Amino acid sequence: MFRISVHPLELAGIGFTVALLTLAWAGRGRLNAFGLEFLAWRKTSTRESAEALIFGSVCGLAVALLFQSLYKGAPFKWQDAWIGITLGPLMEEAIFRGYLFGMAECGLRNRVPQAHWIAGTAIAAVFAICHLPKAGITGLQIGVIFAMGLVYGWLRIKSNSTTAPFLAHAAYNAVILAASAVLVQR
Repeated sequence: MFRISVHPLELAGIGFTVALLTLAWAGRGRLNAFGLEFLAWRKTSTRESAEALIFGSVCGLAVALLFQSLYKGAPFKWQDAWIGITLGPLMEEAIFRGYLFGMAECGLRNRVPQAHWIAGTAIAAVFAICHLPKAGITGLQIGVIFAMGLVYGWLRIKSNSTTAPFLAHAAYNAVILAASAVLVQR
């Protein structure tokens, strides 16, 4: 089984992250007053939130099962897992499906039909390209990241919020990281 030792500064980081996520969750639907309407950090229904969590988990499980050889041999670091499940998805969804999607969709809205789908696809491509500098990343992984970017874009369009993509992204990363931890232990 896992034995995890946690340094007091790491505990402080966890506390900070939990506080930040709590504040972010409480702030859903209230950011327009601060000029942050393009983040689209709005409340979603319980059903939409549950669907996003389930969808992200199922996608993560499918990718973990189909491409498990990609995750063997990488040392598991709980700090990377923590960031990958919490702050990473929060920041990425705020930037990609929030700000960039909102700006792209707004710029295309009066020029082309189905502007939200064009914006979603373009932002998924940018999302994948931004993962290229990650050490050891493969073309297959970039393809999966692009596909997941499309999923997150679809959830953004469907819910009109970045909350659903954030939940799906966090669930996806949690399943992938859990699978990689299990595979490393074998």
